[in-house]
Amino acid sequence: MTFDSKEFLIFFAVIFGSWLFIRGQKRWIRNSFMLLASYFFYGFWSPPFVILILISTLVDFYIGRAIEKSSNQRFRKQLVGASVVTNLSILGFFKYFNFFIDSALMGLPEGSFMAPTFEVLLPVGISFYTFQSMSYSIDVYRKQIKASDSLLDFALYVAFFPQLVAGPIERAGNMLKQFANTPQMNTAKTMDGFDLVIRGFFKKIVVADNVAPLVNLVFGDIDSASTLSMWIACYAFGVQVYCDFSGYTDIARGTSKLLGFELMENFRAPFSARNISDYWKRWHISFSTWLRDYLYISLGGNRGTKFKLLRNLIIVMGLGGLWHGAAWHYVLWGLYHGALLVVYHTAAPTISRLTSGFNKTGHLLFNIASWFLTFQLVTISWVFFRAENVDEITTALNIMLLTPVKETISQGLTFIPYAGIGEQMFYVVLIGGAIVAQLIYRDEPYNWTKTYWFRGLRGALSLALIVILYPSVKEQFIYFQF
Repeated sequence: MTFDSKEFLIFFAVIFGSWLFIRGQKRWIRNSFMLLASYFFYGFWSPPFVILILISTLVDFYIGRAIEKSSNQRFRKQLVGASVVTNLSILGFFKYFNFFIDSALMGLPEGSFMAPTFEVLLPVGISFYTFQSMSYSIDVYRKQIKASDSLLDFALYVAFFPQLVAGPIERAGNMLKQFANTPQMNTAKTMDGFDLVIRGFFKKIVVADNVAPLVNLVFGDIDSASTLSMWIACYAFGVQVYCDFSGYTDIARGTSKLLGFELMENFRAPFSARNISDYWKRWHISFSTWLRDYLYISLGGNRGTKFKLLRNLIIVMGLGGLWHGAAWHYVLWGLYHGALLVVYHTAAPTISRLTSGFNKTGHLLFNIASWFLTFQLVTISWVFFRAENVDEITTALNIMLLTPVKETISQGLTFIPYAGIGEQMFYVVLIGGAIVAQLIYRDEPYNWTKTYWFRGLRGALSLALIVILYPSVKEQFIYFQF
């Protein structure tokens, strides 16, 4: 049951209609209803995998209680360690078993060792809810929050259906207090909720699903791609993954808001970032802040020598890449971003000193150049993310960066073999429009975009385009595989 399916629309209509009457009931009644709805939503894919959510829920709830009650620091550390080991063991087995086996056998002569051949199914959303559940135990250990005294509330925190399978990766400090109180629903929240839902469907259906054929065509035959087609495909994939993932987040936040709950912001106009550090403050915010708070800080963060800071950045981003998928190209994507962060943090003091004497025009030109460079570097990173293996990455980067420009000039603008100029312009408008529109479609809107007439007009136009440009082949949400 995906957000863009008729099954979900029916499911949410039933839940929303029932919630109007249930939300004012006693806490245990409304939270029991929402928890059962969440388990049904997740079980729609595969009922047995609900057991994994229950394991994480029970382990972290009771470990959190034990951590808070204990004054023995060594025992508290052992308890939080048990939480981390349990959650990462579940995640590691179901997501990385085959990857670790294949990596361990890499380089051995074929047939020299018989590896296990059974296939481990990947439970949808496991990377999200294990990180969310585990963060609770760590926060209790750090004394940043109190342990929950309600198993029901905590279970709902782990399994809340709008953000269960693809985030945002929420924090217990934000959600538990909301589940403890009666949700507030009013006209303003309802309008905001519908606005977010329509925006999410627009991003997913009109933009992401319509640029996907171009991306699939070029990446499906990289050897035949030209320099121009490869760059266009990478721009297109950046727009696709942004509109796909932020579109999911918008729908998740919108449906939550309609139910009276607030989820955290997950994207903040990432295409406008002026350096790679700024980019990671805008892209997949719930994940980047999770890495910062629970991995980077645990490794020492920026405490200690400059070398340790740079080392920590590489480790964190490499593991962040691995979180995205059990394949080496995701690890390389993470390490690439880690390397960019290392270069930025190394050069930042010098750059700051050199630009300190710039006048207003100088700063403006520098900011434009910084934005342009950052955008190109991030675009190159999508090769690592979208390609299927190291050979494809090497071929694509060679085409993009080393193939003579004259080859592209000689091929003209025919970057899609079967497409005419009309279809090519359609893709250009979609890609460029999505990059520009993120500055208007933002969580802190301009005053004139808050007016009811503007939002109504935008919503009507968005719905019309959703109907008109509904793709013949629907694409799965990209981050469902993580």
